[in-house]
Amino acid sequence: MTVHPVLPALPVLYSVRGWSEEVNPAYITFVDEMRATGVEVVDIFADHEGCSTFGEWAQRATDKILQRHSQGQPLHLLGYCAGGTLLTESVRQLEARNVQPAYLGFIDVRGSNPKERLARGLDSQFQVRWMQRVRFQLERLTPPDRESLASVLRSVLRRSVRSTLELRTRGWRSSKRFLPVIHSQARLAATWEFNSITTPAYAYNCQIAIDKYWPGNPSLGRAAVLRGGFIIRFIEGTHETCIAPEYAADLIARIAADRDAVARSAAS
Repeated sequence: MTVHPVLPALPVLYSVRGWSEEVNPAYITFVDEMRATGVEVVDIFADHEGCSTFGEWAQRATDKILQRHSQGQPLHLLGYCAGGTLLTESVRQLEARNVQPAYLGFIDVRGSNPKERLARGLDSQFQVRWMQRVRFQLERLTPPDRESLASVLRSVLRRSVRSTLELRTRGWRSSKRFLPVIHSQARLAATWEFNSITTPAYAYNCQIAIDKYWPGNPSLGRAAVLRGGFIIRFIEGTHETCIAPEYAADLIARIAADRDAVARSAAS
């Protein structure tokens, strides 16, 4: 494990993750690295088994946060990848209960790109309802894409033709592209329409991920959801390696600095 300097005492950090240790051991290691700096981290993991919607899954995480959090203490929340997506809905549920996080951090969490959904046929794979598919694609008419309606319709038509040809040649093989646990989680997320949250957030995003998944969009397609405002911190590495030991020290220090600034601001 990397030797880290001991950081100033801060409120408890609740780390929400969407995957088990078996699926993503790297994030467990990252949390251990944070703890090595003196940060008190509470691991929040909610199993999605038995959930019929993404909202139900997020509610399990929300309940665990509320069970562990001491009322009256600042609430600091952090999520990476699928855990960050889950945390987004949990924060909406917390806000509905008038629970306002003091610090909210997302590590390389990206929104669902309508173009990617279409190109990869994700809506067909996850059996997304047609009205939802239409709404997702109509997002391309809004900033920052601002595509024309004709362009969107042409791309949908081309994908429909391609899907028909693919079905004839290889048959239906949606779930074979994912591990079963990831497929079921991805389906819950793909069929959920996220509402915006008003809590200000910090987004620790990789430039490589931006270039790959959301070119020209440093928020990784999350601006419409993060209505409370957000600060982007560009971090090193790829989506997979940004939490790895070679980059963890810098990321942990950035998170600690932002949390410290939030705590100082609240105390002033």
